[in-house]
Amino acid sequence: MKFRAPARLAVSAALALSAAAGMTAATAPAASAASATVGASACTEKIKLDTTVNAAVRFHTGPGTSYTATGQLNKGTGVYWSCNKGSAGSSKSWGYVKVYTGAHKGQWGWVSRPYIDTPMQTD
Repeated sequence: MKFRAPARLAVSAALALSAAAGMTAATAPAASAASATVGASACTEKIKLDTTVNAAVRFHTGPGTSYTATGQLNKGTGVYWSCNKGSAGSSKSWGYVKVYTGAHKGQWGWVSRPYIDTPMQTD
């Protein structure tokens, strides 16, 4: 029993020294970026279109899978597609949407672009 207390103190001291040396600073930005909410300021292209999602899709706090998924939008959920991060024609872009129907009604968030319906223009 007497040997365990000094060992715990040594581990605690090592953790404190690594924190003081800045080792935790390297991981802090990644954690905060994943939990941060990114709004329309990240957009590179304006869309402004009422549409739906074409499959069940995760709803994120930012444009990418590294951001927190706050829930799921079901197929057919109505959204206002405000803008895009990346080109709307790219399968790797993300749409910034406001949800009109369902569990996330009234919330803003990001959806992977291929899951947003794009109505065809018929002229």
